[in-house]
Amino acid sequence: MAFILIPIFITVAIFQIPTLIKKKYWRELIVFSSLSIIALSPSLLYVSGVQLPSPIPLMKYVIEDILHLKY
Repeated sequence: MAFILIPIFITVAIFQIPTLIKKKYWRELIVFSSLSIIALSPSLLYVSGVQLPSPIPLMKYVIEDILHLKY
């Protein structure tokens, strides 16, 4: 599955990065690259069969305990 996932990320980068460089959007390029790496890492782990923890307990903690919101 990683042989499908990596080309998809590369294809998105091929279309996005030249435009950002041409327009000299350096900050956006850094953010795009960072978010792409952040997204690629857990995606590769998931595809490789590594069990990832659920983000729901963290989100619940932030919403209820830090922001004091009730849903």
